[in-house]
Order: sequence, then structure tokens, then C-alpha cells
Amino acid sequence: MHGATRFVQPGDVLQDVIDASSSGDVIAIVKSPCGTGNIQGKDLTLRGVNNVMPVIGTLDINNSKVNLLKVQVGALNVSESSGQKSHLFAHACDLLGSIENNASTTRLQYCKVYRLKIHKQAEVVGCEFNGNQNSGIGIEVMPTGRATINNNRIYDYSGSVVATGNAIGIKVDNGGVADILNNLIHDCYDTRDNRGKTIGTGVWVLPSGVSTIRGNIITRCGVNAHTSDAPESALINAPASAVIRNNLLSTASFDVEGNNIRINKIAGGAQSFDDINSDPLFTDFANGDFTLASDSPCIDAGPPDAQYNDRDGSRNDIGMFGGHNFIPDGRATNKPIVLGLDVAPIAVPTGGTVTIESTGATVK
Repeated sequence: MHGATRFVQPGDVLQDVIDASSSGDVIAIVKSPCGTGNIQGKDLTLRGVNNVMPVIGTLDINNSKVNLLKVQVGALNVSESSGQKSHLFAHACDLLGSIENNASTTRLQYCKVYRLKIHKQAEVVGCEFNGNQNSGIGIEVMPTGRATINNNRIYDYSGSVVATGNAIGIKVDNGGVADILNNLIHDCYDTRDNRGKTIGTGVWVLPSGVSTIRGNIITRCGVNAHTSDAPESALINAPASAVIRNNLLSTASFDVEGNNIRINKIAGGAQSFDDINSDPLFTDFANGDFTLASDSPCIDAGPPDAQYNDRDGSRNDIGMFGGHNFIPDGRATNKPIVLGLDVAPIAVPTGGTVTIESTGATVK
């Protein structure tokens, strides 16, 4: 279904444009910040224009299919009611608040995210989850959630004397199901003495949660080394039913502001197979280059099955760049995605010409 393209120009109110739109329309946002929005029962695309990422304060979506392309949202809430369904697709967005996501289907790809709760079906690919040194949980798969989580960086969920069940990269609640593949989880920790709590954990799967955990790097997580009775704080805390294979799980201690942080490898009854416990040897961790150095033990050490092979056909590399379902620059994916097109001028007279130039991709 193809609709009209409507613009939010300086002086316009985003909600007025949403109200005037019909299903299938594209809302191109020129003005920033553009206020808040509430989408009820419509299929819409909201996108930035000319590489400008517009700022939406709060966006509420109900019973709607919504595509978000290169927009910044302060708070995002997705819900369903009256037997209707919502569907969310977000590409290259900045989602700065905690996302309460009840959409029937969701795909987040190449986005920057603060926190995400998954209540239904979701794919999360190539995103950066930054806790900004606030305790909490990066991704929480709720009891009714079904999630595929791959090629993400999840980090900096940390604090001092945090509540139990916080400072955690990924949590799978009782009843939740998650396939966790080729992620980098680091710097989830508590700097103070916390006894008998589940904190500072890369992946926490509750007893009746279902999880497959493969090809991930989990490092620099834990609790203060003075804590002598925190056996549940581990890089992975999961029940015996969890499938845990071919991960790099580094239990090396490290210092944060004069506090020594340590961690157990596995807790909760699970067993880990074919894992590596060493420095992953990134190209330049301190400066944000998480590619693998040529002598990294993670190279060709991920899941051995051909379905997980890297893009060059070699065996899967452990970490956020492993496998073939992810492209580092986020310009393409192995599944169809919504495409945006910027042209200048925006309006072309009858008989005029528009030139389309491909950058970073091959036109076929």
C-alpha cells in the first residue's frame, strides 16, 4: 500500500500531521525537535530528511504498524488492544528511554537503545545498548516474550549497591524464550559489597526461561571482590536446560575506581561447553574498536555449524561481528527492510530529472 508523503516543517505540530495522515503515508520530519506523537490504528512511516535525525519527545503506538527510520525518540511505548495488533520496525534510530514494547512483531536494527522490554515476538540485530553507568537491565525478555538477539553490544549497566536483579546485560524471565547469538556484553557490575544478590551478570535466565546462548563475548562483569558469598553473580546464570556453547567467558578480575571486580563463570545449574576463558584481544578496546585482532582466540571459534558461518564462508567468529546476518555499517540485511530515499530538490516539475546515487551499496 503506497500513500502520500507528508512533511513536518518548522511551525508544524507532529500530532497534527499524524492525525491528517492515512495508512500507508510517509511522514518526513524536517523540524526538530518536533514534539510528541500518538499513533492509533494507522500504518505509518516516520523518518528524518537529508541526514538530519529529528527528535520526538514521546511516541505512543497502539494498534498500528509503524516504521521508524533515522529518528530519535525520548520515550517509546507500543501497545495493542481490542484484538488488534501492532508491528514495529526501527532502523538506525536513537531510542533514548526505556522501551515498553508490546507489539506482536518487532525488528530493531542498527539502533542505539537504552533499555528494552520484549513482551511478544522480537528480533534485535546490530544495536548498541548503553546503560550509561546506570544500574538496570539492557534487554529483558518478559514471560510472554520470544526474542532473537544477535550482533549487539550491551554494556555499562553498572552502579554501587544496586538492587538484586540489576546491572545485567540480558535477562530472560520465567516463560520467556531467547536465542542469544554473537553479542558483546561487557561492563555490567556493582562496585560495592553486595552479598547474596544476582547482580553484575551478563545473561540471567530464570529457572523456567528457555535460552540458547552461543558465540557471545561476555567480559568485565561482576561484583566487588570483597563479596565472599555472591555465588549467583556469574557471567551466565541459567538453569540446566540452557544451551550454552562456543562463547568467550572471561572471568579475569579488573579494577573500577579503586575497586577490584570479580565474577564467577556459570551459575544456576547450567553447563557451558567449548567456551574460552581468556582476553578476547580486541583491536582497540579502549578506543571503541571491538573488531578482533589477528591473534584473537575468538576467530573461527564460534558455533561450528555452517548456518552460523561468517560472511566470507569461514567458521563463525565469537563476538558481535560474527555470522552472516549482520553487516557492520548497517546498510543491508539478509531480510527485506523498509528503505528510505532522500532526493533534492524535494519537488520536481513535470519533465524534470532526479539523479539517484548509490553510496556504500550495489544497485542491481
